[in-house]
Amino acid sequence: MSAAAVVDDGVDDDAARIPVWIALSGLYLDTEVERFHDAIAATLAASPFPLDDLQAMLVHDVHPVLFTNLMAPAGMWDGFDAAWLVERIRARGGRRRRGFARWFRGDIDAQWRAVAAKVAALRAGAGPT
Repeated sequence: MSAAAVVDDGVDDDAARIPVWIALSGLYLDTEVERFHDAIAATLAASPFPLDDLQAMLVHDVHPVLFTNLMAPAGMWDGFDAAWLVERIRARGGRRRRGFARWFRGDIDAQWRAVAAKVAALRAGAGPT
């Protein structure tokens, strides 16, 4: 199973997912990520994926690769290498582990909810919130 098969949304290649993965990686930086919410939301809103699929990509693709950065004493704060990120997500082969959905809470969940609200507003034509 390829990483592209993680979400069954009719989009079969990674070309549409890669910008989403890269944007979502901003939520895992060791800095005040709220300042990136508008840019993340703009990328996600421009993608062809519904919010539920975007959240699934966060939980099952990006989170398993990057969650340890939030636990590091001095984690990555200036951005993840896009090629490395894509390679790591693809290497997982689209595997879903039940436990990761349970680990997806706390600050990342709050960050996701804030970004998702902005995505919804952008898609509704209301602009960022």
